[in-house]
Parts: sequence; C-alpha cells; structure tokens
Amino acid sequence: MKIKSVKLCSFPVRGGTEWTTLEIHSDSGFSGFSELTMSNYSLKNNLLNLLSDLLKKIQGKDLINDEQIKKLLNTDKENYDLALATSISGIRSACSDIFAKESSKPLKEYLQSKYSLKSTLLSFVSLYANINRSLLPDDDGPINRSPESFSKMAKRALDDGFSNIKCAPFDNYPNKYYRDNRFIEEGLARIKEIKKLLTKDKNLFVDCHSKFDEKSSLIVEEELFKLGISWFEEPMNPKTFPQELKEIKKRIKGNLVGGEEFYGMERFSELLKSKTLDILMPDVKYCGGIEEAVKIGMSLDKISNGSFSIHCPSGPISLLGSAHVTSALNSELPLEHAVYEISDRSDHLHPPEKIKQGKLFFPRGNGLGAKPNYKKNHEVLMEMNL
Repeated sequence: MKIKSVKLCSFPVRGGTEWTTLEIHSDSGFSGFSELTMSNYSLKNNLLNLLSDLLKKIQGKDLINDEQIKKLLNTDKENYDLALATSISGIRSACSDIFAKESSKPLKEYLQSKYSLKSTLLSFVSLYANINRSLLPDDDGPINRSPESFSKMAKRALDDGFSNIKCAPFDNYPNKYYRDNRFIEEGLARIKEIKKLLTKDKNLFVDCHSKFDEKSSLIVEEELFKLGISWFEEPMNPKTFPQELKEIKKRIKGNLVGGEEFYGMERFSELLKSKTLDILMPDVKYCGGIEEAVKIGMSLDKISNGSFSIHCPSGPISLLGSAHVTSALNSELPLEHAVYEISDRSDHLHPPEKIKQGKLFFPRGNGLGAKPNYKKNHEVLMEMNL
C-alpha cells in the first residue's frame, strides 16, 4: 500500500492534558490509527516537524510490512529522544493497523499469525487501574491529594472490579517536602490508606516517578515490602541511572519495574539481560510501535517469564493497541489503564470503549476495530496529502 493522506488531531482531556491521534489513509482504501500522546507537551512542535520529515521519507513508497517501514524510517541516532521515538512509533502502529485490515483480521489475530504466536479465543484483556491521572489537576485547578482521596479513588476502582491498583504517592508535594524528605512519610501515608482496603487477592503497584536516589530507594522499598507491595516502579530513571538501579535490584525483595521511554527491542532485552530491571514496561507510543512491542515481549519471554507489562496511562487508541499486543502475546501480567481521568472517556472512541469488571473487551472488526470519535471536541494539528 501507499500512503495517500495523513491527519494528526489533538483531543483536550483534563487540566491541559490532551490525547494526540494519527490517522494514515492508504491507497488500498483503509485508514490506520495510532496515538502519539507524549508525556512532555513542550515537545509538540518537535513532534510535528519530525512527523512531517519522516512521512516524506516513505512518500510514494510501496509499503509491505513493518520491518520495511522500520528500515525506511531509520535514523543515524543511537539514542532516540521522545519526540523522534513517538513519531516513528506512531507511523509504524498506524500502518500495522492498515496491514491487519488488508488481511481482513483483527489486529491481535494478524499479530499472532505473523509472529507464529499461540492463538487465544478470549475476547478481553485484564487491566490494572492506574488512579494517578484521576488525582491530577482538572480544568478548575489542583484537587485534594490527601491519603483519604487516594483511598477513595482506589475503592472506586475496586468496586468497579479491578483487582490491581497503581498509584504515584510521592508526586506533587511542595519543593520543601523534597528537600527535607518529608514527601517519603507523606507518600507512605497514602499507601497505607489504600492498603487498608485490600484483601489478599488484591495488589497495589507503586510508581515512584524517579523521586529517589540509591540510598532512599532502598529505604522506601523496604517499607513498601513490609506493607506487602512488590511492584517498585522507577525509583530512579533507568536512562540516567542504570548502574544505580542494578545495585538497587540486587538488594531489594520486590520487583524493580520500568523502562517506559526506551525505544527498540535491543534496548529492552539488554535491560533484562544486564539485570537492571525485573519487569519491563514498553509503551507502544514510544518503543517503536505495536509490532516492535510484540517483538519486545517475545524477546523478554525467552529470558524470563512474567517480565513484560505494557505502560499505558493514555487515551483509548493507545489502550486498544496495547490490548491487542497483550492478547497476542498471552501476557500473564495485566495491562495498565488510566481510570477516571474524564467521565466521557469511552465516547472518544467509535464504537465506544468497553471496560467492565477490570477487563477491556475488544470491539468487533478488523485491525484495531475502532477509531477516534471525531465528533468529540478536537483540533487538527496537521493534514498532509502524500
């Protein structure tokens, strides 16, 4: 297929957050969709410029598979910055959606067939509830982040059928709290409130968002493990402090988790082989796209079972693509889902996103099976005819 046109749109969400979606229309008559939401919105102009340049690289080319597109989009950079990784990943994912539609298969079945993976008849994937974004400022400004507020949001998720909750309890404190380490005590208080709700079959995951150094990481993880928490996510940035994380991993009892902003199968395999992390979290928006995420999962599974869990605190298009990957790989760990960020989240997808009892149910149809709902408020950031 050849690309005929491209459209990039931004959907406002909450408190300055937006979901950015890419639509690629091909000469075969199919459109493919992906999400290009970045954690750093200041890089939006970089994203637009890079996306335009990369699309020109494949303009007029007869595109036949993801491997070919990866080579065509290849750059000389050894380390991919976030905007470049997002641009490449978005193009590759949208094209994979088209390839699945051309094959008349749902995306998960297309992936299973292409990569010789065991098929599954399940119509859903299990999710864990990330309550972080529901506790960030909304359109009216900051909201209550007391331990009781964390507990209230966790209870809502439990009542909705989620067995696993994730929170970021060490975020959004005044600078003085970080200078005197008061944020640690305050964060643990939030965790303890949530733990009061959890029975033995329910789990709490803790995301630290790189708030610690090596010494404080060890202290905090010990306290978390005493509380029954074995998911210790990014106490330090694995891109910046890989050696420190290796030392932390040697000395803690729980699982050291992270890697959300790395690109490419080789980097993830190295993180696991080098014993830097226990569980890797590729994000389809950054890691190279949907098919690269499948390759990452296959590579990690050869090294260690249960070492793969997709990072996905984003919009419905990203969650749906991540669910197809999770299902194709028969991943034993649940998929991340950002709950309660906005009340009308499901309506941003057509047909609407269906999540019940902690499970995402796949829409009927080939490829992703759904597309952005352009009837919702949005801004067109880019339109190109190729």
